[in-house]
Amino acid sequence: MRVDGPLVIALDGSLHSAQTVHWGLTEAVLRDAPVLLTRVYREPRELLEWSWYPLLGEDLGLDTEVQQYLAEQLERARARFPALTIDVRVLSGPEVPELRRLSEDAQLLVIGARGHAGRRRVGSVSGHLAAQGRCPVAVVRGPDDESRLHAAPVVVGVDGSQSSLTAAHTAAREASLRAVPLVVVHARPTIANPNGRGMPALPPLAAGRVDENDPTHRAAQDMAAVLRAMYPTLDVRLELLDDDPVHALVAASRDAQLVVVGSRGLGAFRGMLLGAVSNEVVRDAESTVLVLHDAGPRSP
Repeated sequence: MRVDGPLVIALDGSLHSAQTVHWGLTEAVLRDAPVLLTRVYREPRELLEWSWYPLLGEDLGLDTEVQQYLAEQLERARARFPALTIDVRVLSGPEVPELRRLSEDAQLLVIGARGHAGRRRVGSVSGHLAAQGRCPVAVVRGPDDESRLHAAPVVVGVDGSQSSLTAAHTAAREASLRAVPLVVVHARPTIANPNGRGMPALPPLAAGRVDENDPTHRAAQDMAAVLRAMYPTLDVRLELLDDDPVHALVAASRDAQLVVVGSRGLGAFRGMLLGAVSNEVVRDAESTVLVLHDAGPRSP
């Protein structure tokens, strides 16, 4: 994962963009990172689908409108965060390919969860970028009043995969930067729910003690010990649960300010861009979700 590139905040002009900007700028302060505000525009599809000929050569002024929008966002951002280095960039074309290309040189891509998706929990652009981003992707979601989450923990799910181990180290860094607790969640699946995923077949049971016969419990303990050694001042809390992993992480997200997941866990097939657990956590979590796509930093 790059640590020298810009923090890219992708905007779409929706009602949720203000929350996306605020989260991204706050994260940039924590990272001491330069910021790039961007918006992608394309000619209205209706012009090609509902007319005999595309309106070639006619200037619709969309680029000017987007430039004005970004200029206003830039002015507000610099007024609120004068110490940050903030630039803007207008992109033209399909949103996902353009933002994916921009993410290749970024240390973090910040996007809103819904955008113009209406009632859907995750918009199509956000969902595709969470899976296809070339850098870590933060899918921003949460209450409009974020003050109550100021001291809320960072949550990370671990299953023993390399992806989840990387996520644990990144989550520890994020928690340390925020000076909040880190909750490491390992959920051991119970009986499969015959009615489908969403609720466990049985009520989730917290493991009262470590199951010494379960190597995943021992591995989770070892991971927590490593993180405590690397971040001596960090409050690392280990939760060993008998529960569906998606249900456990979504439940934990209700009292968290950030959930960190790897792109693929142990159950993912080779070639999958985003594993089933990570995909559903991005869709259903109540908090912002940070999805990792490559090795993260392993030092404070």
